[in-house]
Amino acid sequence: MTDADRKIIRETLTSLLSRREHSQAELLTKLAMKGLDPSLSRSVLADFVERGWQSDARFAQSFVRQRVAKGQGEMRIRAELRARQVGESDIYQALEALSPDWFESALLVYQRKYSQPAGDWKEQQKRMRYLQYKGFSNEQIRYACDAAFD
Repeated sequence: MTDADRKIIRETLTSLLSRREHSQAELLTKLAMKGLDPSLSRSVLADFVERGWQSDARFAQSFVRQRVAKGQGEMRIRAELRARQVGESDIYQALEALSPDWFESALLVYQRKYSQPAGDWKEQQKRMRYLQYKGFSNEQIRYACDAAFD
């Protein structure tokens, strides 16, 4: 745990955060993959958090904006943020700040993917599974399928 190790960790964190926001868990994983000391990494990262250079709340907001733009639903976004070990309060605040209309989002995703009405029930089930994979709820999926070609 020398000053050289601390400097390497600081430079690595700075480099990673200069490209995009990262969650604390992502940063610790990336530092561990480089073979850097986990306890020293946590202490340097804590300093970054204290100074405001890293924020899970800011990461969550950025992540939600990107995923909504890609046409993903709330359930999938929540699951991916949890996998990145972002706190529930940060997830909630990020989703509330953007507050997209999930029903209209599901409809847009459906219309972008499919230009014609489903030919039969089997095809409709396939389309519904696609929207479920994208992270939309059953109510949102039903709305998108019903309103798509009305």
